[in-house]
Amino acid sequence: MTGLRFATRLCAVLAALWLPVIACSGGGDGPKGNTTGNGDGGQSAGGIGSNNNSSSSSSGDDIGGDIGLTSSVSTGPQADAGHETTCDDAGNCTCINIASIGREGVWGPCSSDSTTALQNWLNTQSTAQVDNYNTEKPTLTPEFLAKYDVILLQWMVTKGAQNDDGAPWQFTPDEVNALRDWVSNGGGLIALSGYQCSGQGCTVHDVTATNQLLSFTDIQFNTNGVLDPAQSGCPNCNCWGGSLPLGGPLQGSVGTWNQDTPIGKDIQSVGAYIARPIKSTTATVDCTDGTNNFAVHEEVGKGHVVAYGDEWVTYSGQWLGTAECLDPRLYTDPNSGCYERSAAQVFQISQFWYNVIKYAASSVECFTIEDPVIIK
Repeated sequence: MTGLRFATRLCAVLAALWLPVIACSGGGDGPKGNTTGNGDGGQSAGGIGSNNNSSSSSSGDDIGGDIGLTSSVSTGPQADAGHETTCDDAGNCTCINIASIGREGVWGPCSSDSTTALQNWLNTQSTAQVDNYNTEKPTLTPEFLAKYDVILLQWMVTKGAQNDDGAPWQFTPDEVNALRDWVSNGGGLIALSGYQCSGQGCTVHDVTATNQLLSFTDIQFNTNGVLDPAQSGCPNCNCWGGSLPLGGPLQGSVGTWNQDTPIGKDIQSVGAYIARPIKSTTATVDCTDGTNNFAVHEEVGKGHVVAYGDEWVTYSGQWLGTAECLDPRLYTDPNSGCYERSAAQVFQISQFWYNVIKYAASSVECFTIEDPVIIK
């Protein structure tokens, strides 16, 4: 089992502060990516931490100095699940433990993006501790799961390279049952999909293990690809590295975020690229175009499950609005169609993750965050 652990630390956070924070999109039968300023395609590589066997602390890229934390004491009921806040001698505190299971996306803007912005958000804006299991499949036992408050399911395949998934990971019935019991007792489960293959003639592997682990829920990912910018006539997708606006007033956007749900609230739009639609009969729909559901959530016992059909919300180019294939002058030239319309300016990626983590980890009565972008 390969586990990469990095402690997300922020000094001067009181022990009473608990803050959970963490990450969808599709790939093609070839490069699944964003267009550049000249209309060329692109995607990305990277992840929440690195895929080696050592334990390290990473600072990631700077995603904005105007985001801060305030400490407060929760007066709510005791959590149904979760761990007490622990702090080291330097005052670095951890209250929520997250396991990211599966490989990170390898596409994104420029076909060579990373997910370090998401990592940095965790490192600098939360008291979460994240363990990465991104090269070898962990065994889901009650003892393993008991260490965590939130499980993030990513690209659970043996290779995870561009245009080469390898074989899907396989879980035993005992592992599925252990995950079911863990969720029922208050665990939070987040599932992403759409990591590779448009579903048009290529073999889809990114849903196999995920659907197996979701078998005790009312949620399954379909294998077809939706939210393809090439099929939507999106006139300004090059501004965001090729991603299609999911929701919101932007020209070429698709779908709507439900403002009455904990996942969709205060989100207008996020960037997406070839996602997997979600099949469900009873789960609450958070984002849909009326035909395809892109985000849903449901309660299972004391626990919460969230599914989102795309991985582009993990890529740094969607968080920061910058990428190697994007000329910064696109966003500062008043004569440009991308003027003041970078991904960071038009998408609510941090709001998406705030909503998702807050809901998934709701059994941990824990956090407050001061961020001028996030609406609480």
